Amino acid sequence: MSIKKLVSPVIILVEPQLPENIGFSARAMFNFGITKLRLVNPQESWPNEKAISTSAGALESKKFHVTVHDDLEQAIDDITYLFATTARKRDINKTSVSPVVAGKQIYNFGEKKALCGILFGGKQSGLKNNQLVKADKIINIKSNSEFSSINLAMSVLIVAYEYSIQKIGIKNFLEYSKLQEIAKKKELNYFTSRLINLLNEKNFFEPKEKKKNMIDNIESIFTRNNLSHQELKTLHGIVSSLIKN
Repeated sequence: MSIKKLVSPVIILVEPQLPENIGFSARAMFNFGITKLRLVNPQESWPNEKAISTSAGALESKKFHVTVHDDLEQAIDDITYLFATTARKRDINKTSVSPVVAGKQIYNFGEKKALCGILFGGKQSGLKNNQLVKADKIINIKSNSEFSSINLAMSVLIVAYEYSIQKIGIKNFLEYSKLQEIAKKKELNYFTSRLINLLNEKNFFEPKEKKKNMIDNIESIFTRNNLSHQELKTLHGIVSSLIKN
């Protein structure tokens, strides 16, 4: 299939602190043909001259597109499949894949005309657990166990490179014949918010100190199962029926 027909993934930087790292990340993306960048609550104003100066022309290209979002949910509304990156082991029940496997899967999604998003944390500790649970799958960048801190732009470069390898002819191993039916994050977020609000009204979240972890676990249940439009519609119907009764 022609590369031009692929739906290219979106890189999403969550709360990036240094504008220079945004520029370096944009440069890494453009090196490997990824041109859509979303910034979630950047810590410095945008557009930013420091970012432009470190992007080596990427941010000044008419082919490169940057949007700024107030929160993560807004930034992933139109995403069909969401990956999140981490270099550290997390206590989250999510399937974890290597950058190599992720590159194959992201390419395969794009071939099926589905928009993929890839989350990167901007702070030293990376993404928070309540951000990671939004993802369908975790990209684990294995590194030195005694020194696992990887620069933001380096992480972007690793994933962008593995994706680009697929575009130049490496065979895909995954088939998602019904991929176009998977619900977008906006639909999924609406359902989980509705469910959590109803559970809150029923005093489900007891004891209170465990409420945050309980909500994360609920979100994780639904994000890891690739729910379709019809499945979400059925779940809404179940919830509505229980309310009526």
